[in-house]
Amino acid sequence: MNAVIFDIKGTIAHFRRPDTTVTHLTYPFITPLAAKGVVGAILGITDFTTKDKVGIQILKPVRTSVQQLSLLGEKSTFNRPTTIEFLVNPAYRIYYVGEEYVEELYNKLKNNASVYPTYLGVAYALTFPKLKGYFKNVEIVYNECYVETPSVVPTPAIKELIFEENNHYNRAGGFMKNYLGERQFEKSVSYIYEKNMKNIKFFYQPNNEECVVANIEGEFICLV
Repeated sequence: MNAVIFDIKGTIAHFRRPDTTVTHLTYPFITPLAAKGVVGAILGITDFTTKDKVGIQILKPVRTSVQQLSLLGEKSTFNRPTTIEFLVNPAYRIYYVGEEYVEELYNKLKNNASVYPTYLGVAYALTFPKLKGYFKNVEIVYNECYVETPSVVPTPAIKELIFEENNHYNRAGGFMKNYLGERQFEKSVSYIYEKNMKNIKFFYQPNNEECVVANIEGEFICLV
């Protein structure tokens, strides 16, 4: 497998949790399907499905702010007050690994090209991806081992989490994992992340069905 690495950032982001109604709460960082959605927008594929995998690294501390917006209702004369939770000044490094669309994505990114606008969860949170690297022959880890990673970590990958003093570990659940097309999804995954971007150390549990760990130029990255 090959890998493309790119960065995305913005002033705000909102990745809405589907289990919220009155107040629109956000996931604490970009979801794996939203990251793949950015790739689909770059490539110009409207209903983007793929077996390629993504890893996510948080580049700025997780900060949120709640704002009330006046959104258009069903009738043009009615503005609906809506409370929305935003991520403030988010930034992420996306590791896109696989065999289907990696080469095509790399060609788009190196030319700063995108078919559709790219955004962070909502259309008014535009972002402009920046290529960071392209690597061939990515190694997948198949054995139980000690791992230190800058990426967020799916909980099924963790046999034992190594806690360190002054680290702020958080768990975020309910991320949809697989997009089947035509707005159909299957499976969900939970993550452990360190909100101040410190590396996470753990013993890897191989042979789980939810994620893999890849060695990309000497750096371990968790992929789903």
